[in-house]
Amino acid sequence: MNHVPFDPSKAVTFDLARGLVQQEGAPAGLIVPAEALGALTRAAGLEASRAFGRAVGYAIGRRVASGLAEIDGVRAAGVAAVVEHLGGELAITGLGSLGVERWGRALVLVIDQSPFGAGGDALLESVLAGAMDAAVGDRSSVVALAREGVRARFLVTGPAGASKVRAWLNEGISWGDALVRLHDPAAATTSRGDA
Repeated sequence: MNHVPFDPSKAVTFDLARGLVQQEGAPAGLIVPAEALGALTRAAGLEASRAFGRAVGYAIGRRVASGLAEIDGVRAAGVAAVVEHLGGELAITGLGSLGVERWGRALVLVIDQSPFGAGGDALLESVLAGAMDAAVGDRSSVVALAREGVRARFLVTGPAGASKVRAWLNEGISWGDALVRLHDPAAATTSRGDA
């Protein structure tokens, strides 16, 4: 399998004469304080924030797909290459540092040092979902699993899996146990006291 490494050179250009900032392959953008953007998304409400996050993520995912097009696209690239490109795009956008964890068959994206902190996990969830949609070409569901200090974990799954995991998390099931239940139907019927 070919590997096209993420190349950050010229990923962001500053046209000072015209007062423009542009990410490669995208229209002119803005550099805004994370606190101001976080306040705006909170004031806009949950649905507007989700739509905004998906739109930001979709643009990121398109750049990932473009960067991996040389090796027959994202699906042929493999998880490591996709994470490298997605992580590079997220870092350039200023959303934090991306890592990945495999929990059995579950893919968990880990973001460290997001400037939004815990208050921005719902926004990051939408950004990651939009990025996966655009990069892979399928409607992806992303679930915010947990935050530990500056580290947040997000499960990438289908709509049915997302619904189950959200319900379990709302019941107070730990995110690790929720992942076990997702992949082991017998565990989903075992009560917490029996485990």
